[in-house]
Amino acid sequence: MVIAGRNLIIMYLLIVLAGGLLYSSILSSPFIYDDHRNITQNDSIKNVAAAARNISDMRYITTVSFSLNYAFGGLETSGYHLTNIFIHLINTILLYFLVTLTFRTPYLQDAGFFVHRMALSASLIFMVHPVQVQAVTYIVQRAASMATMFYLLTLVLYAAARLHWTKVGNDRDDAGKQRFSAVIAYCFSLLSAVLAMKTKEIAFTLPIMVLLYEFFFFTEYGKKGLATKNRARLVFLFPTLLTLLIIPLSLLHATSTPSETLVQNIETISKETPAVSRMDYLMTQFRVIMTYLRLLIFPVNQNFDYDYPVFHSFFTPSVFLSFFSLLMILAVGVLCFLLSGDRSAKHARSLRLISFGIFWGFLAISVESSIIPIQDVIVEHRLYLPSIGFSLAFVSFLDLSLASERTKIVLVGCMILLLAAATCQRNMRWKEPQFLWEDVIAKAPGNERAYNNLGVIYKKQNNLDKAIEYFDKALSLDPSRPAVYFNIGDVQYRRGDYEKAAVSLQTALNRNPKPLLRLDILNKLGRTYSAMGRTDEAIGVFKETIRLFPAAIAPYNNLGVQYMRMDEIDLAIKTFEAALKVTEDPSVRTNLMIAHSRKAGKDIQKEKAAE
Repeated sequence: MVIAGRNLIIMYLLIVLAGGLLYSSILSSPFIYDDHRNITQNDSIKNVAAAARNISDMRYITTVSFSLNYAFGGLETSGYHLTNIFIHLINTILLYFLVTLTFRTPYLQDAGFFVHRMALSASLIFMVHPVQVQAVTYIVQRAASMATMFYLLTLVLYAAARLHWTKVGNDRDDAGKQRFSAVIAYCFSLLSAVLAMKTKEIAFTLPIMVLLYEFFFFTEYGKKGLATKNRARLVFLFPTLLTLLIIPLSLLHATSTPSETLVQNIETISKETPAVSRMDYLMTQFRVIMTYLRLLIFPVNQNFDYDYPVFHSFFTPSVFLSFFSLLMILAVGVLCFLLSGDRSAKHARSLRLISFGIFWGFLAISVESSIIPIQDVIVEHRLYLPSIGFSLAFVSFLDLSLASERTKIVLVGCMILLLAAATCQRNMRWKEPQFLWEDVIAKAPGNERAYNNLGVIYKKQNNLDKAIEYFDKALSLDPSRPAVYFNIGDVQYRRGDYEKAAVSLQTALNRNPKPLLRLDILNKLGRTYSAMGRTDEAIGVFKETIRLFPAAIAPYNNLGVQYMRMDEIDLAIKTFEAALKVTEDPSVRTNLMIAHSRKAGKDIQKEKAAE
């Protein structure tokens, strides 16, 4: 039975609403792991005006979105989750429109029920697939889903602009309207591309994807065969390709130092971690991409934090076989493109879409799975953008393989239900951080980071014995992690064992911690010295912390409190006032009021003594 396009759209909107319900269970889920570093402990998001002015921020749009969430709801997580879900649903709708627009391009030139079924199938598989959970439920990974939103919007607007341009005919009035519509859509496409670049670095591939889209679908089919309008292509493509410069120039600006040459700068910014060499990372990614592909086809044993080995030789069997498998998949993409060269050939449109989906996947994953070493060699949110290519290629493959429309609809419907059930189950792990880290340990028992983070959860619950048990397990797996020594020192501090706490905290400092962790360690070490009565050492640590982190409030506050304990009220007041010049903080303001009150009390006592 043929269903009218309008009814299909209504059905689609209802299904998208169901997608919102699919993720509604996460609205009360708390902040997890990197959420704290990027949101709860990130002072830069707590002032919308300041965040909006910091346009040099590499992920400017993401930061501003977090800042707006904070302005409207503080640290209540429901607003952050609702925004993430909304972005995911917008992406689902954009994918639907991209597919329908693609079927109106000069190459495909198709319409009707078939188009709606293809668009619905691809977008709904994308929406309900459990591999998307980490990009949607993990608040901080809004960067991935929001960059994808602008990525898709750019392509949708570009396709609309090109379609308007191809409709320009001999009628002067109609031609003017079509050109105007094309220019407006194209300008917004460029704006969207810029926004994508300022959301996350994965958008670097967007201009190449636009080029690929143009090459695949905007080819005219006529009496002389396949031909291209090169001048029109150049006009549309050149400004878009210029946006390739945004991310590299932003990175160079953000990391440039007077002592470094341009080559040194490029070397620095193209590495997130020096712990893995470029070639080792690349060889590992061959295996990782095959794992990603397995997750897309058979999404079981998903993990928040994989304990994944780094490979050092191309001739390791799993690396070589993965490389060969990927080469075969790429070859299939090329073959499908070549076979679809004749649009009149049987299955040409399905072959062209399969080819485009394969190329989309390889191109979209290339930023994070190539020669740019990233500390975590595999994380599931990196699949969010590439999975669009998988969805498109998969539904096109079904169209190629199955003859019956009814069979295709039933099969896709069953798949959507199964994937949705898996997504619901996966989201249950995100209800509490403890569930998530226990799941990590169950699937990766050698993951020392999981033991450390589960220990932190028990520490917050004041179950210190259980916390120490997990911290010790983490140290047995990797004795080099400074965060574990810091957490052990914190537990010892809470127990009043200050001597041992000082040793653990000093050990953590000697393990070269990252800046934010170093700040926490120094503050805790200063407070430990203060509790031990070693006031000079405590003051020294707090002053050194202020020198290293002049924008941090905690060391000012700790130093001021130390001066109050020493009855150095004037120095305390001076320190609290310096802190408030950095930023307004309620606890510092309260301590300043207490200091002034104590100073006033001392002045009264002096006056009485003088009488």
